[in-house]
Amino acid sequence: MSASPRVTTVSAFKKELASMDVSEPVLVTQNGEPLYVVQDPVQFEMQQEQMALLRLLSFAEKDVKAGRTLSSADLRAGLQGLVDDRNNEV
Repeated sequence: MSASPRVTTVSAFKKELASMDVSEPVLVTQNGEPLYVVQDPVQFEMQQEQMALLRLLSFAEKDVKAGRTLSSADLRAGLQGLVDDRNNEV
């Protein structure tokens, strides 16, 4: 994705709507002020997923800084306990 979206006016947007390429975001302005951002739905979904992953990464970094971590051995033991509990339920 480019650093900044393509910019167009409301009137130009209305004229070009049927043939407009929205693979990159388009910033629609009215009286020189930003009004809408139009984006391809697939690109929008990808952007939402990226933002969710970044949020999770931010939470993980905070956990590491706060010392809320597990060794691989502790993690393995905890997961094995969950598997064992699950197998005992069956």
